Amino acid sequence: MTKNNAWSRAQSLELKVAENICSGFDIGFEKGIDAGMEQELRAFVGWLESRYRFPVTLWVDFEYKHYLVSRAGKRVGYLFYWSDVTAYPVFDCKDDIPQIRLPVRTEHSTLEAILTSLTEAVTDYYAWLCGELNEEYAADEDDVREIVQAYLHDRA
Repeated sequence: MTKNNAWSRAQSLELKVAENICSGFDIGFEKGIDAGMEQELRAFVGWLESRYRFPVTLWVDFEYKHYLVSRAGKRVGYLFYWSDVTAYPVFDCKDDIPQIRLPVRTEHSTLEAILTSLTEAVTDYYAWLCGELNEEYAADEDDVREIVQAYLHDRA
């Protein structure tokens, strides 16, 4: 992973986070998601939390869907919702906490594809923390692949 990517830059950010905003992930699973897939996703989230800093809560809703539809009408592997933070780098409003919606249907998606989508969304989170996120932002595919492969290697 490049030293200057959003994941690396966000690890050393000096942020002011209110006590009412927890660090780490807050995840939820929609009914219908396979128990084995839920276990895999919980393991991946735990792996990420053990290696990276998540200073502002990151809500992730895993949905029992094949895909989601963006505002532009395109099928996508995740949606990332964020608020523009007016007092960056101060995070003191729960309404500003970002949210990821990620479709999880194993009939047409592999574990690796789902983890890749989640990693891309987490990259958006780090770009948001760094104040760099905009509508045109795109995660570096090599960095995303490296993180997913490191997890799959550690899990084996």
